Formats: sequence, structure tokens, C-alpha cells
Amino acid sequence: MSDTLHRKKESVFLSERTMAAACIFVVAAGLAQMVLCALERDTFTVFECLIKLISAVSMYLAFRYYKWDVAKGLTGGVLFCLMYQEAYLVLDRLWGAGDFDVYLTVGVQGSIYLAACGMSFLMTVIITINHFFINYAPHGNPKDVILNRIALAFKFAVYLLLFAANGQMGFSRAVLWKNAAQYLTDIALLLLLVAIESQFDSFKALRQELLQLKRERRSGT
Repeated sequence: MSDTLHRKKESVFLSERTMAAACIFVVAAGLAQMVLCALERDTFTVFECLIKLISAVSMYLAFRYYKWDVAKGLTGGVLFCLMYQEAYLVLDRLWGAGDFDVYLTVGVQGSIYLAACGMSFLMTVIITINHFFINYAPHGNPKDVILNRIALAFKFAVYLLLFAANGQMGFSRAVLWKNAAQYLTDIALLLLLVAIESQFDSFKALRQELLQLKRERRSGT
């Protein structure tokens, strides 16, 4: 009976293969982005991408070998990395450096791209804050879990907008491919984060079930 209940609580992301595939995809897309950035001599983005790759692989290995606290810490670190990356893009490069006007002159697709960048940054902020409520609050908060899932679903939809707008803009192929590689890396990274956070939720539920069984056995004796 408890087996059936536990299965009902499980997420579709609880597959080890899904986690491994997401981690491999992060590495593949991240390496492609690094090569394209290195060709453009964009050393800052190369460094940023390297940090993301190391954090993602470390996070997967930590979870794989049951270092729960390390995996949780790295999950938060990766989210902060994504948040900083998007803040740098939106606040410094697009608005601060005057690229905002460049995108507006492109037309509708440029405006969609700017709006999607802003929404993506906002969603990452919400997801990061909720991550800490979900994983570090004394009793957790089911409302935060639901809100986080909604924010993640919205963020994936925004990434599709970014892909579509990016492909329609008349920039050089190198820039378009570099942007596409970044979006693919971040999508795979988010899938890995969802998979790991889903496992945390499931292990919390399993732990409660085991504690309940332990109490029942003690009261029975």
C-alpha cells in the first residue's frame, strides 16, 4: 500500500536516466557555447559558462552519491549563476550599453526578444527565491512548490519565444548560434534542477513515511 502511495507522489523527473541525459546535454551545449565564445574572444562568457558546467556536473555527482546538502547548495549556486547571467544581459548589455535601441530597430522580433529576456530574468528571480523556501524552510511550503513549477513552466515558454525571436533577427550566424547554444544549455540545466528538486521532494515524503512506520513499530512493541 505504501509503495503505491509513494509512486503517486513521484515526479516524472525521478528517472536517473533523465538526470544523466540532462547533465550530458548541459555539458555538450555548454562546450559548444564555450567554443563559439572563444572564437569571438568573449572571455567573460567563457568563464561564466565554465562555472555553470562545473557546478552542473558537481551537482549531479553530489546527488548521485547522496551528498544531499552539497547538492542543495550547488542547486542554489547554479540558480544564482543563471540569475546573474540574465541580470548582466538585461541590465548591463541591453539597457546599459545601448543595445536596447539596436534590438528595437530590428522590429517586432527584436521587441519580443527584449520582452522575453526581461520575463526570463524575472522568472529566474522567483525560482531562486522559491528554491530556498522549498529546500530550507523548517517544514517546507507546498504553495511555494506549486508556484515554482508554474514559474518553471512559464520560463520554458519564454525560452521558446527567445529561440523564435533569435532565429528571426538579422545578426551574424556566429552570434545566433552562440545565443542558441546558451538557451539550450540553460534549458538542460533547468531540467536537471527540476529533476533534482523533484527527488528532494520525493525523499522528504519517503522519509516521513519511514519515520511513521518506525513510530508505529515502537508503539506496537
